[in-house]
Amino acid sequence: MIGLVVITHAGLATSLVRAATMITGELERCVAVELHPEDPADLLLSRLKEALEQVGNSNTVIMTDMFGGTPSNVAMSFLASGTVEVLTGVNLPMMVEFFARRERLPLEELAQKLQQVGRDSVIIAGELLK
Repeated sequence: MIGLVVITHAGLATSLVRAATMITGELERCVAVELHPEDPADLLLSRLKEALEQVGNSNTVIMTDMFGGTPSNVAMSFLASGTVEVLTGVNLPMMVEFFARRERLPLEELAQKLQQVGRDSVIIAGELLK
């Protein structure tokens, strides 16, 4: 089973994990990590390392809120081909898809699917309804 660490600014990671739990049920091998304004970057690094240990260190997806932000930059240091993948721009549809498919797809294929779901879930409702 592929593990998940969600690492974001402020309270977003915890909120996304809570929302995903509401939709998919109890989540195994899933940890939220957050960066708060007063946190030094090295504290975030140690929190992420601990979270990866909790979910099993390998065969893990790390989802971050935005590419280039501190959570994303810290997550990139754990990127390891075939064992740890980092996806940026996390949203709730990506998380729901993760839990629906993590036991059926290999890590690389799951990451590709999640990227597509993230892109496809951004909709301009006015255009859709025309």
